[in-house]
Amino acid sequence: MENPGTSSFDYQLDTSSGQLQPNTQLVAHFEVVLADGTLATGPDIRVTYQDDRFTWQTKVGTIVRLHWYSGDDAFAQQALKMGEDGIAKAAAFLDFDEKAPIDFYVYADQTPFYDALGPSTRDNVGGEANTETRTLFALIAPGDIGYASTVVPHELTHVVFDDITRNPYHDPPRWLNEGIAVYVSQGFDTSDRQSVAQAAADGSLMPLVAIRGEFPTSQQGFYLAYAESVSAVDYLIRTYGQADLVKLVKAFGTGASDDAAFKTAIGVDTSAFDTAWQKSNGATALSSFGPQPEPTGPVPSDWTSSGVTGSTSAATQAPASTAAPGAAAPAGTGGAAGAGHPQDGVPAIVFGIGAAALGVVLVVLVVVSRRRSSPGAR
Repeated sequence: MENPGTSSFDYQLDTSSGQLQPNTQLVAHFEVVLADGTLATGPDIRVTYQDDRFTWQTKVGTIVRLHWYSGDDAFAQQALKMGEDGIAKAAAFLDFDEKAPIDFYVYADQTPFYDALGPSTRDNVGGEANTETRTLFALIAPGDIGYASTVVPHELTHVVFDDITRNPYHDPPRWLNEGIAVYVSQGFDTSDRQSVAQAAADGSLMPLVAIRGEFPTSQQGFYLAYAESVSAVDYLIRTYGQADLVKLVKAFGTGASDDAAFKTAIGVDTSAFDTAWQKSNGATALSSFGPQPEPTGPVPSDWTSSGVTGSTSAATQAPASTAAPGAAAPAGTGGAAGAGHPQDGVPAIVFGIGAAALGVVLVVLVVVSRRRSSPGAR
């Protein structure tokens, strides 16, 4: 190739949608197809997306790296100690040797905190652990360090739980994840006990299968889901012991199904455990949330408006039933309140590379980004 020309290409990554959280590492490379069909691939470019709206200070512990922009050194030392103590407590509780570093970003202001987490963040979230990037985000004003004593260990328990259960096949139930986080950070307290008892008495207690995935979007249902989660974990420990709870968590790490994991750990499937837990709370009329099985006999009269007539058969399709009050919203629904788009001033990422070529006919950018974990603390 004689006297090849030099071409350059810049790519600006649009971050205005707010779907990219700080501390996410991007891996990109350019592929150039030359005029003769030859493919030239450039080296990987690694960039960590950062929230540069603030002048961050950093304090490093044994595992936790604290990043903060508001508050004095004493505040930062307290927050770092909470992080170190929280990760140690969660690791000990779940019998896991946690060694990998965790970044802990403390936001003092609500608006930039929600901007950092993205538009799908619910308005009652005070902390979130992104277990893929091993990053904890928490909303803690310097004068609210007492609140941090709950939210920090809660979120760090999610990191330990994810380290134990991560597998390419099957995710554990959310109620188990959240229930353990609440149990470790604050225990099964009086407020949660009262919520579960009231729900059992008035018939609004949700079966655990109803909160396996996303929690309800209503405030009442959201808090009840957390109360039920820690109640179920407390019941499991009282009935079978903490060692069997650890055995259950580790079983999920193998990719086992819910029923297989429960049978391995405590000898019963999820349905039997769910029923026993509800009865332990005095729930006599066990509600069934979600789609109902097709009834036998003639089609109910209120189904005929859609044109369905005649007797039921195996081919008859039951319409989607209306979820009972407080039932969990399907994963991915947009019912939760969002935080809006990131503020102006959050910089875009620019990649640039030069390519020696006579004729460039195609340039390809490959960006690898990790998925987000589900939100954590209440």
